[in-house]
Amino acid sequence: MGIEPFKIAAALVGVVAQRLIRTVCQSCKTFSYPSRELLETIHYTGDHRRSFVRGEGCPKCHDTGFVGRTGIYEVMVVDREIRELIAKSSGTDEIRDCYRRAGGRTLLDQGIRLAEKEQTSLDEVMRVAYFE
Repeated sequence: MGIEPFKIAAALVGVVAQRLIRTVCQSCKTFSYPSRELLETIHYTGDHRRSFVRGEGCPKCHDTGFVGRTGIYEVMVVDREIRELIAKSSGTDEIRDCYRRAGGRTLLDQGIRLAEKEQTSLDEVMRVAYFE
């Protein structure tokens, strides 16, 4: 957009990313065990032997396995360290790493949390929030 990085750094207070994620139909939900490869792909740190929900499909959900949606959010507050990175034109990877080191939770983290609460499936989390 042609704006100098120091001007962005001075004006930016925070950044919000959001996505809608489908929620599993409670009428046809079942439990499944994801593959080790899937759990490693999303860097899952919980119990790899646990089950997660998924929808089988039924008349209530029109055979989709999902009814409704909910939001997942990533909120990055621009602190002094991030402001300095922006001012010196650091790349997005460096800014994202700084955010994560400071305890920031990503869209993927939020999606996994919803999957652990049995509100959505891991496949849906991958579809909506997994970015390589």
